[in-house]
Amino acid sequence: MTNKKFFDDLTRRKFLTGTATTATGLAMTGSILSRSSPASAQGKSGVVRVWGEPGPYAGVAVDGMNEWAQKNAPGLKFEIETIGWGSVYVKLMTDLAAGHPANLISVESPLAYHPMAEGLLEPVDDVSDTIGRDRMIEGTKWEYWGKWKNTQYVVPAHHQPHLLMVRMDIINELGLPNPDTWTWDDLLNAAKTIFEKKKMPGIALALGRNLATSYYFAALLHSAGGRMFDVDNKFEVVFDSPETVETLEFIDQLRPYMPRGATEYSFLQVVDSMVTGESAMVFYWGRVYGRAYKEAPEIFKNIESFNHARHPRTGFRYNWNDFQGWAIPKQNNPYINEVKQAVAYYQNSTEWLIRYVHSLVPNVSPVYKDVAEDPRLLEHPFFKTKKRTIMTYYVDSLKHASNTGNELLKGVNPLAGIVHGRLILAQTVQKVVLENWAPSKAAKWGAKQLESVRKEHYRLVI
Repeated sequence: MTNKKFFDDLTRRKFLTGTATTATGLAMTGSILSRSSPASAQGKSGVVRVWGEPGPYAGVAVDGMNEWAQKNAPGLKFEIETIGWGSVYVKLMTDLAAGHPANLISVESPLAYHPMAEGLLEPVDDVSDTIGRDRMIEGTKWEYWGKWKNTQYVVPAHHQPHLLMVRMDIINELGLPNPDTWTWDDLLNAAKTIFEKKKMPGIALALGRNLATSYYFAALLHSAGGRMFDVDNKFEVVFDSPETVETLEFIDQLRPYMPRGATEYSFLQVVDSMVTGESAMVFYWGRVYGRAYKEAPEIFKNIESFNHARHPRTGFRYNWNDFQGWAIPKQNNPYINEVKQAVAYYQNSTEWLIRYVHSLVPNVSPVYKDVAEDPRLLEHPFFKTKKRTIMTYYVDSLKHASNTGNELLKGVNPLAGIVHGRLILAQTVQKVVLENWAPSKAAKWGAKQLESVRKEHYRLVI
């Protein structure tokens, strides 16, 4: 999908596409509905537990699923349970092992690959067929969300890229180049210049022992041409590399221009740093815009987002892209059929999916063509002032997408969730920025931890 196709002439389009898609999808749902008789569905009662990350989007999805329940299983109620970003994997695997997970979970692909490889998730190929496999926007594939050994285990919900967010008023005041042209050297120079001339942190990054640190470190590592594992060689650990050392050195070079407390920063602290005006640049997802719009309108007006700076040697500028989707635990789940029906119903409603995207613009990016091309998408007020940034999130970021669950889009990594659960990448960063280790020593330490994960779970990668 080109930028032109995404936005061209949308205001002149009719709402027929969305309406037709919804109608077709509801008709197709019959293939799943047939698995349970109407009487069986009508007779079931209870609470269907749904895990979701902090944010309004999962709640919108649950509202759509409850609409299905009201029509088809009035004794059922879908209820959202919010799980903190940093605890998703640990809670997921703990509850799966104990046999009492939620009935439906919203999960990003790097964390889903391990339980699907362990056989703990319900296959959803039937749901995928019902939704329509040809609906995906250009630049995405179903397997980015969760496919293992030719079986789909996760239904795509959205993608959310992690980008470079910049105060353009400060950039322009200092006469710095367009951030879209930056290399790592330019980013470092911008952080230094802002720090020296504006007497404020040039950039705020998470440096704490948390997933926020792990995620952007992985993006930078991929931009440098590095990886954790070689997927072509039984997941041989390749982390102890010049690319890892270079990435750690770059983060350490940025550290003097960060807030003093950055070594403890996680997700929310990075958001606060931008919204309060403490820092001029951050690495983060699009939810910053919602807070800035409400709390700091002047800052909101001046924030723009860009794909990450290019590595000067490789030319790569990889982002961390969460591919967020719906997965169904198999164990002790009496509502599998009903959950499948509800998810198919909701995912086939363009109207509900637009509400989902609108709940957190531009953080939640559409993954289905009919949603991306529906004129109702443009009704959100941010399109009037942040159209370029929204385009970067929704479309342009996909050309630079990567994460540890599918390193450089070279193949599924079932070990990614384990790595993140143990916070190996974040700890590697902390060895340098907090314990003052040499980057080469930290890279060796990280490689040793990754090798332990590989040995413990070798059966998953052979």
